[in-house]
Amino acid sequence: MIPKVCAAAIVSVALCVVLDSLGFRQKGLFAALCALLMLSAVGDSLSSLFGSVLSITEQVGISEAAGCALRAIGLGYVFGFTADVCRSLGESLIAKVVEVVGRVQIFMVAFPFFEKMILLGKELLE
Repeated sequence: MIPKVCAAAIVSVALCVVLDSLGFRQKGLFAALCALLMLSAVGDSLSSLFGSVLSITEQVGISEAAGCALRAIGLGYVFGFTADVCRSLGESLIAKVVEVVGRVQIFMVAFPFFEKMILLGKELLE
């Protein structure tokens, strides 16, 4: 898998350079499409990895916290990548909005867990 992704990245960069030298105006869009295709090739591996991690954490008894952390990490990568693509295509305002929406989504995923921790702390203090 790793050599295929690396080879695809090198071929994509070479094509971008050729397209740029030919005056192709949508080089950034082509590069974003290539990046999405490479990420989709890794999607199945990530899915099985997250499934394994959640299975292990469920056996240990920390599945709720681990699930929350994995969702937050996943959201961070997805929104970060999307913002980077928008920025590389010259749309910095859209990129900034995507980052803010990503932070709000991460907060929404993590809030129920933090709420439980705060309530537990309150019970311990009483």
